[in-house]
Order: sequence, then C-alpha cells, then structure tokens
Amino acid sequence: MTDPTPYDDDRSAYSRQALARLVLSDHAKGLSETACQLTVTRYDAYTGPGGRVSETVVLTRMAERLLADAVVYERERGSSWQDIAAYLGVPAAEAEERFTPAVERWSTAFDVPYRLDATGRKRIPQLPTAAYDPRQAVRHLDLWAHLRLFADDRHAVSAGLDTDTPRDEATHPELHLIDGRIHRENLGTFLDLAARYAGCHDDDTDRDAVTQALEATDDEDPKRWYSCQLAGAFHTLDVRLVNAVGNDVLSVVVGGARSPELRLRMDTLLAALAATAS
Repeated sequence: MTDPTPYDDDRSAYSRQALARLVLSDHAKGLSETACQLTVTRYDAYTGPGGRVSETVVLTRMAERLLADAVVYERERGSSWQDIAAYLGVPAAEAEERFTPAVERWSTAFDVPYRLDATGRKRIPQLPTAAYDPRQAVRHLDLWAHLRLFADDRHAVSAGLDTDTPRDEATHPELHLIDGRIHRENLGTFLDLAARYAGCHDDDTDRDAVTQALEATDDEDPKRWYSCQLAGAFHTLDVRLVNAVGNDVLSVVVGGARSPELRLRMDTLLAALAATAS
C-alpha cells in the first residue's frame, strides 16, 4: 500500500492548506452546479410528489459538507476554534466538538492515504479527489472559473494557493498546455474527438500511423515523444504522446487550445478517457 502513484509528486507541490482550499473550491463548484439545476421549471410536471424537496435535501447535505470543508481549511490556515465559532454563533467548545471528526479524518488521510477494497487488490484514496489529484483539480477549477466567473482571469483559483507550482505564463509556457494520462485503448477516441474539436476532416488523422509511431516512444526519454499537429478549420492543436513503460497508459500533452471553451473540452476529454486507466 505504500507504492508511489503518479499523483504523489503533484500533491507534494502543494501545502496542506492549499489542498484543503482546493477541496473547498471543488465542493463549492459542485454545490453551485447542483443548485443551478433547481432553477429550471420545464420538467416540474414530470417530477413526483415531493421531488423538489428531495433535491433541496441533497443541496442541504452538500452545504453541510461544504461547511465542514471550510472549517478544515480554516484550521489548516491557523484559525482558532474561537474564530470559527464566532461565525457559527455557538461557543468554541461546541464548534470544536462538532467539527473535530472532520478535521481528524482529513489529517488521518495524510498518514494513511489509501485503504484496500474488498478484493484486497485495489487501493482507495482517502483524501478527497481535489486533494488527491490537485494538478487536475486546479486546471479544471481555473477553467470553470474563467468561463463562468472571471472573464479575463485564467488562474482565478490557482493564483491564491500556497504551492511550488509556477504561475507566470510568460516564463513558464508549459502552463498553456493541457496534459493527462489515457488508456491506450482510448487513443482512437481521443484523436477523433480532438480532431473534431479542431475542425479537421474525418480523414485528417491517420490513427494507424500514430499507433505505429508510438511503439518507438518511451516516457523515460524526453527525446522519444511522438508529436503531431491537428490543423483544422477552427484551431490548430499540437499533440504529443508517449508510452508509459510497463503499462497500457499513454501520457498526452496538448498545446494550442487558446479559447477557454476549447481548453475545457480538452480537459474534460482527457479526464473522461483516463477513467479506465490504472
């Protein structure tokens, strides 16, 4: 259970305070998106008796979890129980008793980051998703905020985090890139959809040629990545791919996604196709 994962190095670049803030941001986004669904009236006639109450109960539970996340974050950044209790309108001792289990679960997850599933073979992360894989969480949250909240701020979430990860795009052009890991069997789907997003014709991408070229790649040698360009009517995407030695996973880096909408599409595509990767 102590074998390293690809996410461990990414996570080590963030302080525990930053990871707690990411969890709070991620769950706030989830609550926001769920609450938006409740504003729609078009399907009310198809909702059973009490249905909207059930949806509101879900929101209430999400809000309760969000409050616990906020307390964990405040404790990580040094807030006292008195500070927290002042906003809850309860005595400090009552606030501490109520939220100590959440704080302890958070701390324990760093000491015991995984548990085994019922089969005894698969590891289940104990940290919330945004803290377990902060690199993807930051990218997704920045994109979400850019599209919905801040028209000209590409780093609305990441800018305030305590992290060793660079934020200056002028000196670190890699910040423009979108990267991920996909299962080899999803390569064709990735190329087809990426080409479609770029506005390429169906026959612009020779999947067999890409598959063959990948046989000579090696993720342990930076010079042995395969590069191709998807030049379409709308966008030109620069795609780099490489075999991960010893398994059926491909590392993917995409450049050229200039618009926030396209970056979100590519980010979502990589996340979806990575779902079956081990």
